[in-house]
Amino acid sequence: MSELSIIVPVYNKTEYLDVCIESILSQSMTNFELILVNDGSTDDSGKKCDEFAKKDARIIVIHQVNKGVSSARNAGLAVAKGQYIGFVDADDVLNTKMYEVLITNIKKHHADISICGVKRISPDKVQLFGGNKTIKVYNRDEGITGLFGGEILLSNYDKIYKRETVQGIYFAPDLSIFEDAYYNFEALKAANKTVYDDSILYDYMIRDNSLSQAAFNQKYMKPLLLTRNIVNICENELPHHVDEAKAFDFNINMINLNMILVESSKAHDKEYRIIKENLLHYADFYKGGRFVSKRYKYGYTLFRFSPFLYSSILKFYSALTKSEHINRKKNTQ
Repeated sequence: MSELSIIVPVYNKTEYLDVCIESILSQSMTNFELILVNDGSTDDSGKKCDEFAKKDARIIVIHQVNKGVSSARNAGLAVAKGQYIGFVDADDVLNTKMYEVLITNIKKHHADISICGVKRISPDKVQLFGGNKTIKVYNRDEGITGLFGGEILLSNYDKIYKRETVQGIYFAPDLSIFEDAYYNFEALKAANKTVYDDSILYDYMIRDNSLSQAAFNQKYMKPLLLTRNIVNICENELPHHVDEAKAFDFNINMINLNMILVESSKAHDKEYRIIKENLLHYADFYKGGRFVSKRYKYGYTLFRFSPFLYSSILKFYSALTKSEHINRKKNTQ
């Protein structure tokens, strides 16, 4: 049996697929199965997956009609047989030591989840998440707090999970944005211990046509149902994490508010009103919420005072810093 199952959802990634798959096949840790899920690609991605499978017996290819990234990952989970599970985006690149490090750490620390550092590469800038040569071990509560507070990234690609720990946990099938955050919440809730080695071992590539760079649309509203559900779960099961969950929900609503304001509140009037109402529920909470992001705390205070003034400052700052909000706005034009 393979020690690790690596699941890669693939949709129209012909241009980047070779480099991604080669970086996986070149791993110093070799006892793995690579599950490529072709999610109804309309280019040659599916054909390319089959060609790789002919060359390497570790590769399994699944072809399905287009159902989205969550469904593709779930299809991979359904056939995965490894002791550990990992996920990779089809246009990203892995350090050759990545899975060796992750598996060494998960075994050494008897953990359920193992995490590494990430280099986030976009056309305009490079961001490092980690790189301080530190290793930190979290218990269950510390791991959940780390996720809510941003110390642990919301993504799946920088992690491996012990399969028996996440058995029965799947991705919300109707989500293509924020789907990994909810999965990680459930995984960390099930995990007794998580280890984070912040060595930079994964290159996450942000491209102009990435889902994460898409202009604001209805898909961005669906995660707000999940963040609200996370608050409900914490109220019922994890009462000492309720304030963190509320702050997390508040922060995600503020992110969506900012996207709408930079693009056009008039164009998304219905969604704008829903988010305003969501935020209003936290009117008595956000100022004293120690887990609320400071920039959103100050931002929402200004927004309540003058939506026009806040919107004007936000647009100016976004243009000055070349923020992702500006990139999304360009994608609407």
